[in-house]
Amino acid sequence: MTTQDGPTERRGLRRALVDDRDGPLPAMLLAFTVLAGVVDATSILALDHVFVAAITGNIVFLGLGVAGTGFSVVSPAVAVGGFMVGAVVGARVCRRPGGHHRGRAVRDTAIGKTVLAVPVTVAVIAVEPLTADVRLAVTALLAASMGLQLALIRYLKVPDMVTTVLTLTAVGVLTERGSGRHDPLVLRRALALSAFVVGVVAGGLLAHHVSPGAALALGLAIILAVGAGSQAVAHVDAPWATPR
Repeated sequence: MTTQDGPTERRGLRRALVDDRDGPLPAMLLAFTVLAGVVDATSILALDHVFVAAITGNIVFLGLGVAGTGFSVVSPAVAVGGFMVGAVVGARVCRRPGGHHRGRAVRDTAIGKTVLAVPVTVAVIAVEPLTADVRLAVTALLAASMGLQLALIRYLKVPDMVTTVLTLTAVGVLTERGSGRHDPLVLRRALALSAFVVGVVAGGLLAHHVSPGAALALGLAIILAVGAGSQAVAHVDAPWATPR
C-alpha cells in the first residue's frame, strides 16, 4: 500500500492543477489565490485597514460607518467602488468580440491587472510614507484589479477556485470527502486554502518587515507569471478552452 500511495498522490495532485475539464486554468487560478492573500494583507496593514479582495468585509465596514460607530466611510466606499468598476470592465474583457477562449480571457485579464499593478507598485515604492490621497488611489486601483479577477472567475467557472472568499471552499474541505484524500477536487480545495494563507503570510511579512512596496512587487510578479503562462496557451485549440 505504501508503494502505491506516492504515485497515487502525485497523480491526484497533477489532476488538481491540470485536468481535462479545465486544462491548466486551476494552476493559474491557484497563483491568483496567492495574489489575493498578498494584496489583502497589504491593504489591511498599509491602506487604512480595508480589504481590496474580500469586498464583503468593506461592505460591513461601510455599514458600520453609516451607523456612526466610528468606522471610516471613505476608504471602504472607495474600495467597493473600485471593485465594482473593475468587475464591470472585467466582464467586458472576458466576453469581448473575437474572444470566447478561456486561456485568452486569463491572458487579457492579466494584462489589465498588470496595467493597474505597475503604477500602483511604483507609486507605493516611491512615496514613503504614504499620504492619505495616495492610499485612497492605491486602494481604488487594487480593488479594481481584484474586480477584474473576480469577473474572470465568474467567466471561467472552475470548481472550487474562487481565489478570494474561501468560506465555501473551507466548508467543502470539512464536509465533502469525495473518493478520498487523493481525490483531485479534495486536493484542489486544500491547495486553494493553503495558497491564500501563503499569500497572506508572505504579504504580511513583506508589508510589515520590509515595505508595502515589496509586497506589491511580489503581487506584480505573480500577475506577470500568470500572464506568461496564459499567453502560452492562449491559442491552444482544446476542449477546456471553450467557455462554460
